[in-house]
Amino acid sequence: NLTTLFVQQIDTPGVIAHISKCLNDHHVNIAFMKLYRDNKGENAYTIIETDEKLDDTLVAEIESNPSIKGAIVID
Repeated sequence: NLTTLFVQQIDTPGVIAHISKCLNDHHVNIAFMKLYRDNKGENAYTIIETDEKLDDTLVAEIESNPSIKGAIVID
């Protein structure tokens, strides 16, 4: 079974790099990734399915970016 990470963020450069770096730092493999935004510079969303479970520490690291409004994990 895959784990799903749903991230709501502001559409700014570097946010996806931050998310993927956090996942990489925790040795998490991305199985699927989809991005979309409402309008340039406004709300954006990232949906990632991973092979591994995601712990609270990883989610907190992802949410540490000031452009990220929140992250939810669905097991």
